[in-house]
Amino acid sequence: MNDIKQILLREIDTLNREEKRDNRPRFSLTFLKNHPGLWISMYLCYILTVALIFTTEFLGWPAFWGATLFVLLMSVLMLMDVNPRYRFEDIDTLDLRVCYYGEWYYIRTLSDAAVKEILASPTVPDKVKKGIEKLLSLKGEVDFYDVYRLTWGQQRASTV
Repeated sequence: MNDIKQILLREIDTLNREEKRDNRPRFSLTFLKNHPGLWISMYLCYILTVALIFTTEFLGWPAFWGATLFVLLMSVLMLMDVNPRYRFEDIDTLDLRVCYYGEWYYIRTLSDAAVKEILASPTVPDKVKKGIEKLLSLKGEVDFYDVYRLTWGQQRASTV
C-alpha cells in the first residue's frame, strides 16, 4: 500500500510541476477572453452608476471615487488566476475545498508508466492489480480515484 501511495504522490508532484500548480496568483487574461460579456456589463453598470452619482444631489465625489476603486479592484481580481495544487489528501474528500479544487482525481488519469509500475510491484495486492487490469480493459485508463478506491476504499467502508 505504501508503494501505491508513493507512486501516486510522485504522479501528483509531476502534475503540479508540469502545470505550474503552486497556489500562487498570476496575471492572466483568461477570464476576459472567456467572459467578455460579463466584463462589458461590469463597465456598463459602472457608467450607469457614475451617471446616477452625478445626477443625484446627495451623492458626489466620495461615491464616485468609491465606485471607481471598487470597479478597478474587481477588474484586477478578475485578471488574477490561481492554479490550485493537487494533494493526495484531497482524494475522496468532499468538503468546501472541492469548490476551489474541483474533483480533479476523477478526471486526471495516471500515466502509463505509473500504472505499469503499480502492476509490476510485488508488494501491491493481487486484488488491486486485478481491479486495475479490469478498469484498463473497460475504460482504457485509470484515474487517481480508481486506484485510491481499489487500495483504500474498502478499508474506509469497513471502518465506518
